[in-house]
This record gives sequence, structure tokens and C-alpha cells, in this order.
Amino acid sequence: MGGLHSSKRCRVDEPACRWLAEENGILADAVRSAPSVHNTRPWSLAVRERTAELQEREIETLAYHDPEGRDRRMSCGAALTNLVLAVRSLGWTADVDIAIAGKGLAIAKVMGSRRADPTAAEIRRYEAIGDRTSYRRAFGPEAVPGQLREAVSSSATSVSVLGRWISGGDEALAVARLLAYAAGAFHGNADYQRELSAWTTVPGESKGEGELGLSWDDLVSAGLGAVGLATSRTRIPDESVLAARIERESLLVVSSRGDEPLDHIRAGEFVEQAWLEATGAGLAASIMTQPLHLGEVRDALAVRLGLSTVPQALMRFGYPAAATPGNHRGQP
Repeated sequence: MGGLHSSKRCRVDEPACRWLAEENGILADAVRSAPSVHNTRPWSLAVRERTAELQEREIETLAYHDPEGRDRRMSCGAALTNLVLAVRSLGWTADVDIAIAGKGLAIAKVMGSRRADPTAAEIRRYEAIGDRTSYRRAFGPEAVPGQLREAVSSSATSVSVLGRWISGGDEALAVARLLAYAAGAFHGNADYQRELSAWTTVPGESKGEGELGLSWDDLVSAGLGAVGLATSRTRIPDESVLAARIERESLLVVSSRGDEPLDHIRAGEFVEQAWLEATGAGLAASIMTQPLHLGEVRDALAVRLGLSTVPQALMRFGYPAAATPGNHRGQP
């Protein structure tokens, strides 16, 4: 990606100074690369002088996949993270103001008020934006080291969102039972499957550059990634088999202290910060939110794990299957 440079034609003491067209393009590219529910990009971006405004927009065609707008707002939180990193890469501070407007839609403004070099962590995460992908397939056999897991889960700075790793056989089995239950419910829901098909390309047809929606070839039919987004061809494994797969992977529960629109935005910020940190370290990842749209699953997960917070997402982390030990940069 571009960025990581500052314009010499724009002095900080010029209050009307605008970002250049090239810099606006860098901001737009970063936002466009953010993960979003079914790749719908539920936001609009406008840049005025040195203020970038990200506005959430409704998606009326996800009545069964995102009925309360949780994933939409988390998507906007992820886009906001990328926008902030892009502004920092240009050598400006990123002062953020988030407001919840009519219909609960969020508006986030990011202003570059003064010159400030990005930190090493910000540079690393910004450079990972273009490499981040959703990896739903099975990971390679190598386990993620504990130190790296800690770096991923502690990369986010929000005090209102927490990350908790699934640990041990009992927790893995409890999560497996809930995921299998949710997959079975969605697998047999004709309306859900019809809506999913509407957002998915036909088999063998690849998604074009910048095209919204999911690619059929990206949806797997087996494994932990499959039960997180159950299609009509998903093979729901035995609970014990699924639990064993959870134990082999690194599964992070992302939860928030509240369950209001701003909490969903913050959860999306956490998700993207952790995802970019992992990508920069050579890990692959994917996110699961569909099971948590079932209130009974969300509530039961909190009880099983002893959480006083509200689960918003599950994140899988591991090394790509094609990676070799000691060489974990990039995706296969």
C-alpha cells in the first residue's frame, strides 16, 4: 500500500491545508481493504480538508445474517481502524470522534490536527492491511507460540473490549457444542440460506476486483471455519471432533462490556487491530460472528466461559497450511 510518507507542500501552520488527492486515495484504499460482513462495505467515506468522515450505512438485504446490525457496525469499526492507521502513515495525528446518529448509525470523524510520526507498531499494522485475508481453511500443524498469542490479543487498546483465548479440553468441548448447535440451526434455515446465496457468486465464478459479496470458492464445507458460516453443503462434524480441532487452533473470544452500537464499533476496532498484528507476524486468521447472532448461543458462551461481558466475535488464528516452520510471512 502507499502511505508512510508526508507531503512537503502542506505546512502544519496552514489551517486550511488539505490532504492531496494522492493522500485521499491512500485513505480510501485502506478503508476499502477492511473486512466487512459478507464483503458488503457498509460505509461511505468523505474527506474534507484534513478531516475524513466514515459513515455507517444500512444494508436492508441482510435481514437474516445481520438482523440487529452488529456485524455492520463491527465492519465499520474495522474500517475506522484502517482509516486511523492510514492517517498516521501520512505523518499526522489521528484525532477520532464517534457519534451515533439517527437509526443508531455511526459517524466517525478522523482529523489530522498536527504532524506526528507513526510508531513502529502503527507502521507494522498499516503495512499488513494489504496482506490481510480471511483464511477459512484448516491451518498448518504448527501451534501458535504463547508469546505471539499474547501479542495478538494485547494489540488492541480499547478498555471496553476484551480478548480471551479458549483453553483446555473442557472449554473446547463447550464451544464445539455451541458452534455445532448454531451450524445446525442455520443449515436448516431456508431463509438464511437463500439470503446467503444471494450474496455469493455461483460455483466456479470468481469475484471481480472491488465487487461486493462472497466468493463461492472461499466458502469451505468442513472444519471449524465451515461451522462459523454454515452453507447448505456444510458438513457438521461430531462435537468431539470439532472440539479437537478447536484445541489445535488458537481461538479468541472477543467480547465487549456493553451491547450498544458504540460497543459494536469498538469490538470491530479490536478485531482489526488483532488481525493486522497477526498478519504482520505471518499468521492467518478468520472471524466467526454468525453463531453469536443466536441469543441462546451468545448467552451460553458467556456462561460457559465465566464472562461478565458480551461475546461479539470468535477469531481463529494459525499458520497457513502451505507455510513452513520459520517462514511465516504472507499468505499461500
